[in-house]
This record gives sequence, structure tokens and C-alpha cells, in this order.
Amino acid sequence: MKIGVVGSGTVGTILTQTFSRGDNEIILSHSRGAASLAPRRDEFAANVTFGEVADALQQPLVIVAVPFGIAPDVLRQVTDYQQRIVVDVTNQFTADFKKIDTRPLTGSEVIAAAANNARVIKAFNTLPHELMTGKVDGPGRRVLFYAGDDKDAKKTFVALVKPLNFRPVNLGKLRHGGSVMQVGGGLGHTAFVQLDENFE
Repeated sequence: MKIGVVGSGTVGTILTQTFSRGDNEIILSHSRGAASLAPRRDEFAANVTFGEVADALQQPLVIVAVPFGIAPDVLRQVTDYQQRIVVDVTNQFTADFKKIDTRPLTGSEVIAAAANNARVIKAFNTLPHELMTGKVDGPGRRVLFYAGDDKDAKKTFVALVKPLNFRPVNLGKLRHGGSVMQVGGGLGHTAFVQLDENFE
């Protein structure tokens, strides 16, 4: 799949490296432009290229890995996402880690409102960043909670992450699933591994 990653900080970098293990073509972008990423070429596989934010936002699947406070403005650069998938990995924090109150909406509903005509999936934000690779020490798969309002988008997302050693767990729609995944929702900064069970 062609994936655009918006944001090249810690989370954007890790998720770019994670998805590059699959059969994907990834455009990693930063607000300072593609040239600013050139010195980091050795950090990424050959299927990762550097592009402008506008290019990343046009891919079939877009990962939003920028601070929550600027994410809506970044997404509004595109007037119509034409049912493309946007993966929201943000958490509602300010730069000094104060919680941003989005009530009565969940954070992902704010993201969805900014990404006009996109199919939004909430995922990855509950994991500590070092566990976003999907890798585990020993047997089992990394549990990955996700939520979204579109069934087909969820199927696409699940098919994308399963080969990367994730065990996707569907938490329902953005309203409910997003509320338990976001800051203060109960699942933040959690880490679970699913082991294969043998009942014989």
C-alpha cells in the first residue's frame, strides 16, 4: 500500500520504520520540507522516500503523527479526502503535556471533522512509542487497539498491520473506542501481548 506519514518526530519515525517492513511504499514528510530529511536517509529502508506534506496527504492511507493542536490545520490542507483512510495516532496534549479538552467530541472526532470525507481510524496512540514496532520479546503478538466508523477501512487497516506482528483489537466506533483510547480513557500507555493458546 502507498502510505503517507505526516510528521517525522519520534512517532512518525517509528511508524515509518514499522510499516516499511511490509510490502508498502511510504512517503515521510515534515513541515520543513523533504530536503530537511535527507541527512536521515540511513535511518530508513529503500521503500521509504521523503516528500512534501502535500504529497503525503494525497496517499491512499495517511498517518497523522503531528501534535494534536496542529493536526486539524494540517489535515484541512486537503479539501476532500475522497474516502481515503486517515490514521489518527495523536494524543490531546499541548507541547508542555497539558491535556486538551475536546468535549463534547472525542479527539478522533475532532480529527475526523478536519479530514473532510476521510475514513478515520484511531490507532497506536495507546502504545508507548518504543512498542509501536509490533515486536515483542519472546512469543506472541503485540495487541493493537483501534477504532473507526467504516467497516471496510477497518478491514484494510487490519490486513495492513497483521503481518507486522500486531494483534488488532476492534474497540468499535470513534465515539466509544476513541473515548477509551484517548488521554484519560483508561487504555493509555498500555502494553499487552497475545499468546497463542493450546488447549490440548
